[in-house]
Amino acid sequence: MSLETDKYNFFKPGEQWRDTDNNIIQAHGGQVQQLIFTDSKTGNTVKKWIWVGEDKSSGARGGIRMYSSDDLHNWNSEGIVMRNVPSREALENDEYFKSVYAGYSEEQLDNVFRSLDAGSAIIERPKMIYNEKTRQYILWFHADGPTDTSNSSYAAACAGVAVSDYPFGPYRFVDRYRLNVCPDNQKDMHPSSKGMARDMNLFVDKDGTGYIIYSSEENLTLYISKLNEEYTYLETSPDKAVYGRDFIRLFPGAQREAPAVFEREGKYYLISSGCTGWEPNQARYYRSDAVFGDWENMGDPCVGDMKHTTFDTQSTCVFKDSTGRYIYMGDRWNSKNLSDSRYVWLPVKFTQDGNMLLEWQDKW
Repeated sequence: MSLETDKYNFFKPGEQWRDTDNNIIQAHGGQVQQLIFTDSKTGNTVKKWIWVGEDKSSGARGGIRMYSSDDLHNWNSEGIVMRNVPSREALENDEYFKSVYAGYSEEQLDNVFRSLDAGSAIIERPKMIYNEKTRQYILWFHADGPTDTSNSSYAAACAGVAVSDYPFGPYRFVDRYRLNVCPDNQKDMHPSSKGMARDMNLFVDKDGTGYIIYSSEENLTLYISKLNEEYTYLETSPDKAVYGRDFIRLFPGAQREAPAVFEREGKYYLISSGCTGWEPNQARYYRSDAVFGDWENMGDPCVGDMKHTTFDTQSTCVFKDSTGRYIYMGDRWNSKNLSDSRYVWLPVKFTQDGNMLLEWQDKW
């Protein structure tokens, strides 16, 4: 972009989006929110929009990158805030990793490398929340990769956690976990592999309670699980968790993924996609009076989407801008060139009855 055209004033869904350094934005499977924090360079209190997502500049395997903005249109790169690890030796020889993981035992460093190995680990769908009590920024993401018993890239099926004292990191990887399991009195859709956690999202309710929403049971069932007060693990460990108090299962066998939850006027909404790999499919959304309530299937929110592919996107986040308008964030994946996967942001409309509507706009 030239100096005359390097500032965006509109959203143009599906078009290539570049940061203020003229590089293609790498924040796939991501999340946007507005935070107030102390700028580490100036010491001033600032309010910024923060966009966190997957860095696909080198393909499927990469770290987590962040951007900041004052207007939601023009984004400054804040760099890779959680790096994947090139080798086990790097954790003890590279100055960056030595600083981030200072004090970690050999066993902990082994786990960091296993979970963030640049050659084998999958790091997807990062979401970040701030904990006012601990004053820490907590990053959750789909942490996958091979295990001791399988070479599959999606064998681990875990949720990973990293923490930082500053919104733009560096984030220190804590661990990856399998999460809650189907109760004995319900039908498990994939009983041979308990506690799986893949496509995921986070939601903090008005009372400060944090939740993780994720695909489980080989992507056949969605779960919502309550986080602890620090937002760094579950409120109750899976072996002691009580159904309906600590977690719930949603739509067993429906095969939904890419969940995004938000609240509006006392109602909770969850939009998700089907499971068709990198190919887009028809969205479906649900509504409830409570996070652990009964979720009603409200159908496809898209209007005029003749191909029934959610305008060729997959959901990743719904957030509210400074005017109170809700914005849908979707990824338009390009499986042949993941680094050039596009972003589709659309305004969310609501009927008088609170029904959610998505309509295509070329420019807004």
